[in-house]
Amino acid sequence: MIAKENIFKRIIHWFEQFIPMSFFTLILFAFTIYLFVIVGRSIWSNYNSNKELDKKAEELVKIEEEVESIKYKISYYQTKNFKEKEAREKLGFKGIGEKVIALPVDKEEEKLTDQAIEEVQIRTANYILWWRYFFE
Repeated sequence: MIAKENIFKRIIHWFEQFIPMSFFTLILFAFTIYLFVIVGRSIWSNYNSNKELDKKAEELVKIEEEVESIKYKISYYQTKNFKEKEAREKLGFKGIGEKVIALPVDKEEEKLTDQAIEEVQIRTANYILWWRYFFE
C-alpha cells in the first residue's frame, strides 16, 4: 500500500513540475473546457435550427400566398362572366340579340408608323406666340 501511495504522489509531483497547476486544478480546468465545448455545440446547433425554421416559415408564407391566389382564380373561373367571355373568345358564341361584325385585318403595309408622320416645324418661338395671343 505504501508503494502505491508513493507512486501516486510521484505522478502528482511530476504533473506539478511540467504543468504549473495542481492535478485537481488541471482536471477542473479540463472539465470546464469540456463544458464550454458542449455548450458551444448546442448553441451552434440551435442557431442553425433557427435559421432553417426561418427559411421554412418564409416558404410556408409563399405557399400560403400561392394557395390564396389559386383559390381566387378558381372562384373567378367558376363565375358566369368568365365562362361567357371564354365562350365568346374561343368558340365564337354570341349573346341573345347580339350581332357579330367581322372586320378585315389591317395589312402591315397599310399601318402608319410614327416615322411616317411628318412633324410640323414651329417657325416662331413659343413665348412670342403667347405674347401675340395676349397682347395683339
